[in-house]
Amino acid sequence: MSDMKRDVIDTSAVPWVDCYRRLSEVVIPRPIALVATVDPTGAPNLAPFSFFTIVSSNPPFLAFAPHRMGRTGSKKDTLRNIEQVGEFTVSVVTEEIAERVNSCAAPLPYGDSEFEHAGLTPVAAERVKAPLVAESPVGLECTLEEIRTYGETGGAGSLVVGRVVLMHIDPALRETSDGSVLPERLRAVGRMGGSLWCRTLDTFPLERPD
Repeated sequence: MSDMKRDVIDTSAVPWVDCYRRLSEVVIPRPIALVATVDPTGAPNLAPFSFFTIVSSNPPFLAFAPHRMGRTGSKKDTLRNIEQVGEFTVSVVTEEIAERVNSCAAPLPYGDSEFEHAGLTPVAAERVKAPLVAESPVGLECTLEEIRTYGETGGAGSLVVGRVVLMHIDPALRETSDGSVLPERLRAVGRMGGSLWCRTLDTFPLERPD
């Protein structure tokens, strides 16, 4: 075992916001799910979440984790809509739309459209009520599988798991020989700690051992 000295943080003895800051600074880089939902009247909502990952490929499931509002403990609009409607879409965030996506995180009143606020365009999906984002080259239509909740105070998270029922991928992103999506064409971005974002073009190959 290494004798390297490290700071040791007891997570039960520090404010939750310190836990959030340290975790979001070391669990990096994080992909960003741009999640679109609708409320029961059909009004759309759009918000980015960087606590986001793939859960299963067969069958295909993904998950993201919206936190409750830090000051009030109230649920975010995305979570409220998914609880009521049971469907959502996830769009990939690229360099081209990063600033507009960031503006979707503004605390608008419930029912106000982040699409309009950010200058992004909703496009009807095929199987779910929530729209796709026209400016993103990749959109995933999802139906709700389950929600797990880990608290009801500010900063508590809920894990939203959705089944991917349709994938929309711009053919210009794909390698013609095998259909793979090329990162230099997608130009996705991710989140680091604090206000830092990152690009995904600095890559290196490592073949997985047999």
